Amino acid sequence: MDNKNWLLVLFLGILWGSSFLFVEILLNFMNPFIIVYLRVSIASIILIFYLLLIKIEIQFSNKLIFNLFIMGLLNNVFPFLLITNGQQYITGGLASILNANTSFMTILIASLFIKNEKLLRSRLIGVTFGLIGVIITIGYENLSGIVSTEIGKFFIILSSVSYAFAAIFAKIKLNEADPSLAATGMLTTSTIILTPIMFFYYSNEIYNLNFISIKYSIAFAIVCSVLAYLIYFKILSTTGPGNLLLCTIIIPPSAIILNAIFINEMIKIHEFIGMLIIIFGLLILDGRIFKKVKEISLFKLH
Repeated sequence: MDNKNWLLVLFLGILWGSSFLFVEILLNFMNPFIIVYLRVSIASIILIFYLLLIKIEIQFSNKLIFNLFIMGLLNNVFPFLLITNGQQYITGGLASILNANTSFMTILIASLFIKNEKLLRSRLIGVTFGLIGVIITIGYENLSGIVSTEIGKFFIILSSVSYAFAAIFAKIKLNEADPSLAATGMLTTSTIILTPIMFFYYSNEIYNLNFISIKYSIAFAIVCSVLAYLIYFKILSTTGPGNLLLCTIIIPPSAIILNAIFINEMIKIHEFIGMLIIIFGLLILDGRIFKKVKEISLFKLH
């Protein structure tokens, strides 16, 4: 991977890390549902215009629409609502650490549903480190009461499960779909799903939004959905999906640094230690650093 693509991966990790900062800011202006609704609706409109601009051939079948509907639920509606609700109870930095659990969840669940996704030794070791990191981050003494007293942490872990199922579903059902079309379809179906709820229960809140909250909402949609998806497509086309795991490693530290700079939000020592263990687990899953170290060691021996 050349320097340009390394920068793209780093930038994408920072963009996705900033989503936790945006949620923290927007929670001061609106409830979690409105945050999610504005994110997906604004992003879907912009991406629809983007598809028209690049003149991509759009062909929808009933099967594709159904699959995009499921992906909209698994990859946008459920996790976005869980994360924004979870951040009412915990910091954005802690949410980003727990959300890094997505890769481990994906590997565990994929080993159950996809024949070719075996739980190899390196993956099992990486997942084990990840789970240990999550336990340390939550605090082992809080595990028994996570659903009642630690509901924010529970929501974030549930969101990682939803993301994991989304990744598996996409691999099985949307493997041949154009990535930009799939992303636009997911965001559009998410908007369609959420719009009736918005009109019935939250229409007054939409009408009462002020300029500052709308400005942050537009920035959130553009930075964390539109721009992030476009970079995501670029990485997929140039270096392949394997390098996207590196983004997962970058998200927690970037979220913590951004939240500390802009809203003076800090994480606790045990959360920081848990993050380091989770990142180590992700590095084991990625494998390249350890492979490089092994190659250097063999070279020195010769």
